[in-house]
Amino acid sequence: MTQVKPASNHLCGQGDIMPKKKTKKRRSMAGKAASDIGSKINKAAKGGNLLMGSNSVFRGMKKRDLETVICASNLPEPSRKDMNHYASVSGIEVREFGGDSSKLGETCGKPFNILLVGIKK
Repeated sequence: MTQVKPASNHLCGQGDIMPKKKTKKRRSMAGKAASDIGSKINKAAKGGNLLMGSNSVFRGMKKRDLETVICASNLPEPSRKDMNHYASVSGIEVREFGGDSSKLGETCGKPFNILLVGIKK
């Protein structure tokens, strides 16, 4: 019985393997915007200027206490309509977070889902 030799790692009979080419990682614009929103959230959280949750954010929008509102991608349509209405009346910037409510909760450093986040003036 003959033994089968394992395949060698040599390419075309050369003694050493060619190193892989290093490629640069490119960020898409969505990735850059998401990191920008994430850093904005972290900065506000450290300063104590962050409101979390739909009720708190809507209350802050009605009082015109907020500078920016960030919503998760899975925010229900009725809440989205209310948010857009209050934002247009109050002149508040609205940004959409790239992920769903669980990712937004993670970004805020919380172990639960968050649909809306407001950053105070």
